Amino acid sequence: MKITVLMENATPSSRFVAKHGLSLLLEANGARVLFDMGPDGSFLDNARTLGVDAVHVDCAVISHGHYDHGGGLRAYLEASEAAQADAPIYVRRGAFAEHVSGTADHHHDIGLDASLGTCPRLVPTDDMRLLGRGMMLFSGVEGAWPRPSSNGRLLERRDAGLVPDPFVHEQSLLVHEGDRYLLVSGCSHAGILNIMDRAEALAGAPIDTVIAGFHLTAPSAGGVPDASSVREMARELARRPTRYATFHCTGLDAYSILRDELGERIRYLYTGSSVEL
Repeated sequence: MKITVLMENATPSSRFVAKHGLSLLLEANGARVLFDMGPDGSFLDNARTLGVDAVHVDCAVISHGHYDHGGGLRAYLEASEAAQADAPIYVRRGAFAEHVSGTADHHHDIGLDASLGTCPRLVPTDDMRLLGRGMMLFSGVEGAWPRPSSNGRLLERRDAGLVPDPFVHEQSLLVHEGDRYLLVSGCSHAGILNIMDRAEALAGAPIDTVIAGFHLTAPSAGGVPDASSVREMARELARRPTRYATFHCTGLDAYSILRDELGERIRYLYTGSSVEL
């Protein structure tokens, strides 16, 4: 298995464009999966710089309905059309609903481009979708572990108006290769521990590696909302026989706390970096 980061908030190299967002290229079981598309088409520029083909893939996934993970959809569709590529794009039902950040009175749009919601290449997913080659998308995550406190300013439009986002539009990817299981999550709004519990129940085995943003910070928060809860989460992660790689919405301040507990079992991935498992 190999994961290449096509877009993340930062990069140590001037060769790449770094923006608030996420895009990964996953290679496993002979398949290539584009997981998220960043805030715009810059992930395609980074792919070209890396010499990676991010257009001719077996499938693409948008993890949830926020622009920093699916804002590059239009650029991807245009690049695909030019390259005569037609991979399916798996999107959870409800991903194109109105999503905002802020309060009911003062907020700004963070959703996907609703005009693209009827694109025939989009494949709506439910609580579980088998992709073949040992890969499965799943959502509908519940659980007793707390969800990130930084979810508090994230809202969704319902009939009654703007309400707290329940994140039913979020999905994660479980990959089985050989005797190993890999979990990939974009922002883990349902709580990374809840998502891991669900993935382990589906796998019937512990997860060997988690590649995920943990949503322990947010642009409007400016830091770690609750350092004590991050430490508690880090201790629980450390009790599990899993290695971790993180990025984007975890934030470097929270990452430093996670690193204190997990040591070499966790690493931070930047734009242009890759990890082989």
